[in-house]
Amino acid sequence: MIASACVDPISAQTHPPSAKQEHPRPWLDSVQESAIDRLFSQPPNSPGYAVALMKDGEFTLAKGYGLANLDDNIPITPETSFHLASVSKQFTAAAVALLILDHKIALSDPVSNYLPEVAKYGNGLRIEHLVYMTSGLHEYTDEPRKNGTPWTTFYYFTRDEAIAAALQPDQLQFTPGTQWAYRNVNYMLLTKIVEVVSHESFATFMHDRVFVPLGMSHSEINDDSTEVIPHRATGYALRSDPRVLNELAQVGVVIKPGDGWARLVRVAPHFGGSGVFTTLNDLLLWDRNWYAGTLAGPQFNELMNKRMKFEHDKDNDALGLVWRSSYGHPLLDYSGGDTDTSTYMARFPEQHFTIICLSNMPLGDAEGKAHEVLDLLHSWGKL
Repeated sequence: MIASACVDPISAQTHPPSAKQEHPRPWLDSVQESAIDRLFSQPPNSPGYAVALMKDGEFTLAKGYGLANLDDNIPITPETSFHLASVSKQFTAAAVALLILDHKIALSDPVSNYLPEVAKYGNGLRIEHLVYMTSGLHEYTDEPRKNGTPWTTFYYFTRDEAIAAALQPDQLQFTPGTQWAYRNVNYMLLTKIVEVVSHESFATFMHDRVFVPLGMSHSEINDDSTEVIPHRATGYALRSDPRVLNELAQVGVVIKPGDGWARLVRVAPHFGGSGVFTTLNDLLLWDRNWYAGTLAGPQFNELMNKRMKFEHDKDNDALGLVWRSSYGHPLLDYSGGDTDTSTYMARFPEQHFTIICLSNMPLGDAEGKAHEVLDLLHSWGKL
């Protein structure tokens, strides 16, 4: 558009109007794209995957495979909204990072400064212990529910009920910082801190401070399970899979055996460790921020990527992300899974490359499928 507004007459004479300007070669050729398609091809009338490859802040591939909703035969597309499950943790961490950069909290602050209910554990429990999964808190799923129903998203429970259950024991499992233990309640408590400091709901904070500034208009914190989410992907698992029958039977959900798919619904609107619904298109905008610094400049990314050393050996955690090495390159990744979903996102920051795989099959192994794609890309010299 700019070139057409100001044409050099000499250049115009040298290159006649009929000459076509060469376009850059696509990052993937048709043979390579077809190979990826084969990895995710689904039988007719099946759930499936949304897959994206992002290079230098742009899609090199963004496709849906299979159906988002079997009832109405709705296909998966880059606009399909998936529950991210634990991939949501990086968004919770982003809220914490923004408040740190606002100088309203610090990683070294005692959690009891903001949440009096944890004062019984002393001032040694700090925000950094929640962020880096070294708090010593009990997980809510290890404690009984007062109404006797299981801790599964088939049954309604809120973030606050989960937190209350996790804080029932009077003693921590270990002294904060001495051991590493994955606990969703850590990130649930982080959302409570955000609410106390910001004086608004976590969903509102995320909408105003993260989703709107980045243009992520199809992203939300699902803190109300009755909400309508446009283009939502419904979860499914094969009715004939014995794992499905056994796992559901263990929590009192009886389904008819046979062929076809069982519909799996997330009823519990807990969030913090999970609860973000978003699309491939919005995740492209989220990924761009790592290079554009839209939210809070480069210091935001530096904080999100920050590693810390505690008294245990695990030191590759960042804020809702994990540092690893793959094909000789550093990467940040995280995976998630819940009743309705299987998710994976991996960023190679030095290559400005990200892969995302989202599935509405909780047994869809999004992480494994993504690594099959990465193996192909490595064999093609892309990584």
